[in-house]
Amino acid sequence: MKIRGKVVSITGDVAEVCIIRENTACGSCSTCLKKMGVRDITKVAAIKGIQIGQEVVLRDNINWLSKNRIMLVVAAFVSGIILTEVVSIIISFGSYRGGMDLLVGGILTLIVLIVSWVKKPRYLFKIVKVG
Repeated sequence: MKIRGKVVSITGDVAEVCIIRENTACGSCSTCLKKMGVRDITKVAAIKGIQIGQEVVLRDNINWLSKNRIMLVVAAFVSGIILTEVVSIIISFGSYRGGMDLLVGGILTLIVLIVSWVKKPRYLFKIVKVG
């Protein structure tokens, strides 16, 4: 998904970009900013060479981990149970404990959730092209 926008302000490594609506007649973000109460301003990571007033193209910044978080959590739980069963076949524990399967599945699920939380992108959009 690509969106056009204009850089409104730059502070350190954060740029505020006003999203230009494609279906409006004016095409200028100076009339659609905070004056009308519409919050079409989003924060993105600033890149070198951008200046206030430049048109930029934004693209979504959601990575593969964030998009498929639920599938990864289910896969981690199932693979934890399978891993425990494989280890119990190789090494004899003496008695079967069903709680161990759930414990290892839960631990792997927790690890996947922590990794996906750490790898979460800071901003929803990133600047692709400066116009």
